[in-house]
Amino acid sequence: MSSDEANTARIKKLTQECVDIVRTILVARREMGKLHDPELREVHLPRASEEIGAILSMTESATNDIMLAAEDMMALDLSDPDFAAEQVNAGCMRIFEACSFQDITGQRIANVLKTLQLVEAKIEQLEGAWAGASAVAPEAPAAAPHSDAALLNGPALEGEGIEQDFVDQLFA
Repeated sequence: MSSDEANTARIKKLTQECVDIVRTILVARREMGKLHDPELREVHLPRASEEIGAILSMTESATNDIMLAAEDMMALDLSDPDFAAEQVNAGCMRIFEACSFQDITGQRIANVLKTLQLVEAKIEQLEGAWAGASAVAPEAPAAAPHSDAALLNGPALEGEGIEQDFVDQLFA
């Protein structure tokens, strides 16, 4: 093989590699365009951030309530055992009430996890696009069941949902 033939072969090979690179880039761009999800950026991520803020706030408030109740019990004058017992019982009830944040916190964390799973699915799609493979379309959200479970979305953030005063008036 002459040097001209060798050069022509190398040029053809380089040209084919460039064509393959361009195809890969075009496929990746097309697949990334399919990944654009404004709801993720505009709704899900801000909501997850708000939920985490609410978790932090609730945890801080519960910790303060528990510490105040414990301090009050530690400062009791034990000279009147009946009064002291009432105060200890009241302090324990305050602690139990403060610990109720855990259930609501768990629901909020579940909401944040859903968002993280959505982000993870988008990242997997992006990896598929860059690998040159056809990205797997995300699963469509399951249709909302027609049961009471569909109404339970966890605790509302501050300023959302029904206020406790309204509920108290309803049951009064």
